[in-house]
Amino acid sequence: MIKRIIKILLILLMGLIIGFGGAWFYFNYFRSNNSVNIKNNEQYFSARSDISTITYPFRNWAIKEEPQIAAQGVLLMDIDNDYIFYQREANVRRPIASITKLMTAVIAGENINNQELIPITQKALNTDGDPAIFYLNEKVTINDLIKSLLMISSNKAAISISDFYGENNFVALMNQKAKELSMTQTTFVEPTGLNFLNQSSPNDLKKLIKYIIANHPNFLLISKNFEDKIYGRNPNVIHDLKNINQLTQKPNYLDDLGIIFLGGKTGFTDEAWQTFAGVFLVPSQRSDGMARRILVVVLKTPNRYNDIEVLLRWLIKAYIF
Repeated sequence: MIKRIIKILLILLMGLIIGFGGAWFYFNYFRSNNSVNIKNNEQYFSARSDISTITYPFRNWAIKEEPQIAAQGVLLMDIDNDYIFYQREANVRRPIASITKLMTAVIAGENINNQELIPITQKALNTDGDPAIFYLNEKVTINDLIKSLLMISSNKAAISISDFYGENNFVALMNQKAKELSMTQTTFVEPTGLNFLNQSSPNDLKKLIKYIIANHPNFLLISKNFEDKIYGRNPNVIHDLKNINQLTQKPNYLDDLGIIFLGGKTGFTDEAWQTFAGVFLVPSQRSDGMARRILVVVLKTPNRYNDIEVLLRWLIKAYIF
């Protein structure tokens, strides 16, 4: 009888040990690996924050005014749970300029081997709008051309890629991908963004950024680099790239607010004015060590960097999350 009682107690004890051990393992492994920790760069794009998906922010109504910005199309939202903090004409389509190159990078990355050597064409060299760093018939890998697309917004790289694949077929794939992503307010007519008929809306660009986070997070990592090198063959040459996006220079206000720029794309044409679509890691005031991935889209603005700063400062004051 005593042996039987001892056996039962041992079984109960083992059950408690296994239960507590399992809970500890879940909390310290699965929870930590499924959260976006501001200190761990590898998790920025690999998982979404648990806190972000289950906890909605509190509106601080002491801040009653809306953000004072000039952009005509705006979207400020938590990209993981679609909580919208602020929007303005988010479903109105407008020219997006070089934000187009995000889709150009997606189509290139999905349809051409990343080590394929792409010749720089005369048509590409005749395209204005970016530094003349390439040589006629120089060959550059798709991977390096994507870097030049996303860092220096190279129109020459975009044209060379589309020429290699066949421009009509390439643009058709851009529009097909937009259709697959339900980007119903989006059209592309060429791969650079120079044509004002390349148009989209803030809500559609949200869908594209979400797709990139899920399927091509390396594109955002490339776009946040301040500088890099790419290599050409025939002739063998090294090209230094310095990102034209001022956010990669870590403006002081981002440090002051504890915000990290996770990547994105700027654009400008006379018709589009200045444009931007990108993601920031914003610290949580309610959960130490956690942060939210915040999408910012501004279209048709005379000063995108001012608008971005105003939106982020307003977000920190107007919401507690």
